[in-house]
Amino acid sequence: MDTTDFHARHEGLLDPALLGKKRVLIVGCGSVGSYLALFLARSGVGTLALRDHDHISVTNLCRTTYTERDVGRPKVDALKEQLRGVRGDLEVDARPVDLRDVDDDEVRTWIDESDLLVAVTDHPPTQARLAALSYHHVPAVFAGVYERGTGGEVIWTAPEETPCYSCVLGAIRDADAPSRGQSDYGIATGQLASEPALGIDILHVTVCAAKIALALLLRGSDAPAAQVLDPSRSVLFVGNSTGWIWREPFETVWARATRRERCVCRLLPGGSTADLITEP
Repeated sequence: MDTTDFHARHEGLLDPALLGKKRVLIVGCGSVGSYLALFLARSGVGTLALRDHDHISVTNLCRTTYTERDVGRPKVDALKEQLRGVRGDLEVDARPVDLRDVDDDEVRTWIDESDLLVAVTDHPPTQARLAALSYHHVPAVFAGVYERGTGGEVIWTAPEETPCYSCVLGAIRDADAPSRGQSDYGIATGQLASEPALGIDILHVTVCAAKIALALLLRGSDAPAAQVLDPSRSVLFVGNSTGWIWREPFETVWARATRRERCVCRLLPGGSTADLITEP
């Protein structure tokens, strides 16, 4: 395939040569992760590393990139096939693993091999763990959708430049944000229930996360897509309805957060995540 033709309609907006050298680790290949991976592939990212232990069910089809013929397959395998269908030159490292079965050293190796982490697991303990392991090493994007798809949040972090994910979550809790949903399987797993939500509402949050991910990958270049981030405002609230802080549907609101004294980014710089400590 002629890569010049592939990027013809990106002319002047991206830096394909730079993106082609980038590797992105995506943990979670569900509603948000599958679409976000496709956006990055179509933008020219060179390598995508996919991690998810789940298999595709019929209930996934209404709001993911997967199709009926994918039912029963590991999500990472089906997504790899889709991505390679978009760009045959794309490198895809797909591993059907449960991060609860992987030790910190291995996860840290995946992170150190990457230029960006995207964490979209719908599993708060895993999100916090990935945040702790990545904060001092690579930029990261964390996206979540609120119950019933009323809105969501996209948090981005950069080592020592922004507050970490846990700092921001503490501020969001203080602000009485909408719920991310209820626990599905109890305290033992912490997995969030699969909340009813329209795919288009989830996609609105995903598009914002993808744009932020691209901006982080392009930082330091002259590409217009790189010029959207302000380190003093590292959380974006994405509205699909009125209520809470949104005056109108489809409104987005950038917010500021500060680093907390008792937080993983201060207490565990690159250490074990066995005893994560965050300010209540």
